[in-house]
Amino acid sequence: MNFSLVQAVSAINLQLEHISTSFLSLTPPIYLKLNSKERKEWTNMKRKLFTPIAIALLLMSIFTALPLVTAHTPVIFSVGDIRAAPVSIRAEGQFGIDAAYPPGKWFTDYAGGIVAFDMDMIDLEQLTHPQDKWYGRGIYVAVLDTGMLPNWNYFFPKSRIASDLGIGFVQNLEPPYEITTVPWDDAVSGHGTHVASTIIGYNYHGFPITGVAPLAKIIPVKVLSFYDYDEWAAWGTSGMVAAGIDYITSLVLDGTLEPGKIIINMSLGSSVPSSDIEDAINQAIEAGVIIVASAGNNGMAGMGYPGGYPQVISAAAAGWTGQWHPGGYGGFWLEDVPEDLMTPAPASVYFGAYAGTQTYITYYSAWELEGQDLDVAAPGSWCVGPYWDPYYGPLPEDPEDCYWFVGGTSMAAPHVAGTAALMAEKNGRKLVQSEVEAILESTADIAPLTYENGYWLGPLPYMAIYELYDGNFYWTEWDDPAVGSGLLQTDAAVAAVAALGPH
Repeated sequence: MNFSLVQAVSAINLQLEHISTSFLSLTPPIYLKLNSKERKEWTNMKRKLFTPIAIALLLMSIFTALPLVTAHTPVIFSVGDIRAAPVSIRAEGQFGIDAAYPPGKWFTDYAGGIVAFDMDMIDLEQLTHPQDKWYGRGIYVAVLDTGMLPNWNYFFPKSRIASDLGIGFVQNLEPPYEITTVPWDDAVSGHGTHVASTIIGYNYHGFPITGVAPLAKIIPVKVLSFYDYDEWAAWGTSGMVAAGIDYITSLVLDGTLEPGKIIINMSLGSSVPSSDIEDAINQAIEAGVIIVASAGNNGMAGMGYPGGYPQVISAAAAGWTGQWHPGGYGGFWLEDVPEDLMTPAPASVYFGAYAGTQTYITYYSAWELEGQDLDVAAPGSWCVGPYWDPYYGPLPEDPEDCYWFVGGTSMAAPHVAGTAALMAEKNGRKLVQSEVEAILESTADIAPLTYENGYWLGPLPYMAIYELYDGNFYWTEWDDPAVGSGLLQTDAAVAAVAALGPH
């Protein structure tokens, strides 16, 4: 048996997901390789080149397919400590609601809650109207991750967490490599808590933020029970991950869970495949479990596993070019994303079509290599949710100090898993893995991620340019192997299930 360690979040991933290094996700890859002196020279060069380049591109934009957007007065602002959501957005008036509700007392779910930008990107708001009411009723999503933070009930109502089915696994790292069970609700890393918040929503200072499937139930399965304080990484073994998958399969086989009504989300990965995990995945799929996993954060180096397996539904990380834009405010994550994702990016006022569309592929999102299968892209850049990492010290006594922007394909996967939950609810139809994968791919929107505006700052065909709150411009580029079938469109996927009709 293969007992190689499975890094849930590699050193690169954790650097991406820690907001103290948030600028790096929008910086050309070459910038990451420069020393401090070279970085300063690079920054100075960018500033010197900006004016002539901007003027040239403003002229060139007349001849491009994407028109210029109306210019707004440039505003440079600070969101303060960007490791957490800005405190200023807690003001009730900015939410358009009259009052907040005590967490855990009035909320039983977050259906109909506030739609954040990442949900808007996948058109979730099209499914939140009273006449639709597709919220994931009767569906379970098993989050195989770090487990839940001890303060999880501040963020989630007890009715949305299947506490009776929650479990944790840990493996002895010495022969005979025994695997035993542990609690699921004593996590030191908030990675799993953040992932769950994307699926069912969460309490934000007393305000309801909706998830993709707010009436689904989360089964917390702790398979990343170790934490490396040197690498800032939660991790587990292939045996622990396989045990988590097998556990969910057993719940289907013994009748506790219904085939086609249970989804597994794995926002974790390793650079090498594991026969233990693949065997467990195949058995789960055969039993009627839907499997979703993150693609990995190694960029052009290729996908991680289990996301790289062709039979697994994998998620790349996309972002919104309106994030952090100085023309907005620190609460960009609550702003409206244009319905037409081909709308020019905010930076097009300076760079014309070279700035790209409303969405992009993050530079860290893994590319599909030969033998791998990347399915769809989903929001995975600076999504807000409850989170903590022990690198920053003990878990705060006040849970209101635990809201973070987090980026990585780990954040993209739960958008896909939540969409699968909505699909599983629709018309009571029992979908199988291959059907869910085919529908997600056929309904994805590929156009805004394959708008050919590149071959300028780099050798690749697709590019996006951003203006951050620091007043500087950053760019990223990608190619077809990073896109999959396009950006997840949740409303279209649910509609496609309805068109199938009952079995």
